[in-house]
Amino acid sequence: MEPITFTARRHLFPNEASVDFGLQLVGSLPVHALTTMPMLPWVVAEVRRLSGQSSKKEPGTKQVRLCVSPSGLRCEPEPGRSQQWDPLICSSIFECKPQHVHKLIHNSHDPSYFACLIKDNAGSQQSICYVFKADDQTKLSLLW
Repeated sequence: MEPITFTARRHLFPNEASVDFGLQLVGSLPVHALTTMPMLPWVVAEVRRLSGQSSKKEPGTKQVRLCVSPSGLRCEPEPGRSQQWDPLICSSIFECKPQHVHKLIHNSHDPSYFACLIKDNAGSQQSICYVFKADDQTKLSLLW
């Protein structure tokens, strides 16, 4: 018997227009919620350094799709060209409302990298810094 797979995608808010970006997730790092903008370049450098160390053993980056809409932000693994999206095995890496993204930074020296700082929980003193890399940096101008 063949497994059942689905080709329909689950949308965070189905009646809204959204923009999808195909990116590489370089990595993430938990940081204190009071992390300031001047500290973020060091956080991004640390994520990239840790990703470089893990890439010696296994690939540190993974292909993801970042879906941006007025009511939400979702990052999910890119299933690849050869396999279909399966809601039973493909879950989102993170999903949040726009008000939980409290810092967004991009590197002027290397514009293909950018990072976003997302509040973990309303009562938590922790945020997560996600670092992304775009193959085509011109598409990132929609975010800025």
